[in-house]
Amino acid sequence: MTVIAVLLAVGAVAIGLRSRPDGSTDPARAADVRPLAGPPSVAASTAPPLSVARAGAGAGPSGATGGTAPSTSAPITVAVHPSGWNTGCDQYVVDRPPSEVPRPPEVADVPGWVSRVGAVPGHSQSVKLTIRGTSLDTVLLTGLNVRVTRVAAPLAWNAYSMGEGCPSGVGADSYAVDLDAARPVPVVAKGSGGLPARVTESDPVVIEVTAETTVHDVSWYLELEWASASRKGMVPVDLGQGTPFRTSPVKGRPLYVYPADGHAREPAPPPR
Repeated sequence: MTVIAVLLAVGAVAIGLRSRPDGSTDPARAADVRPLAGPPSVAASTAPPLSVARAGAGAGPSGATGGTAPSTSAPITVAVHPSGWNTGCDQYVVDRPPSEVPRPPEVADVPGWVSRVGAVPGHSQSVKLTIRGTSLDTVLLTGLNVRVTRVAAPLAWNAYSMGEGCPSGVGADSYAVDLDAARPVPVVAKGSGGLPARVTESDPVVIEVTAETTVHDVSWYLELEWASASRKGMVPVDLGQGTPFRTSPVKGRPLYVYPADGHAREPAPPPR
């Protein structure tokens, strides 16, 4: 199995999405775009649930198709794991006091926990994609783009850690995205191979992306470029039903932890 890591959980749902034409713009998303270099807008008062990606070939926000066959779905499926396998490293901002934020869940229960408390990933968000071809024909994954749909002031909520630390270092073949850049792009970690990569029904590719922000409340999604024979296009990747990923800083927010031997949330100890 080919594995490509792109640095940021569970409850994956395969999505057979229609591709987008090369060079096209999604009008529903483009209307909400704010350049990262510009002044932030007012943050939304509620956070969308962190759940699973949309399913179905026609569920894309624009309904457009790409390549040379406009009525044909993209020849790949994408399973999206929004967060959770790095539970010990994850932090969230939540509009609740510590007494109302449950203890960190098991990995399998992270999506439900996030949805129940209205949590938004804090500082960084990991997204893992498993891409598989829909036939024995080879599909070339040619590129990965980041599209920002909204930039706002940081959420003024408490921050909550899901663990008491995480391993250091970066895995091979990994990407990182600086959401505070004027034009965020996935950057391949040193020593990584990155895209392009070939995928078939029996030989999937795993991509991991970690997107970070220290300044803004950012809503964003990914576009996966593909080519197969004379066809090519882009598949939008988000939380489902056109809902973008969302990440907000934890810098300057009260941070709470749940000690392994504890019974309630406690203020995080000062860094050493």
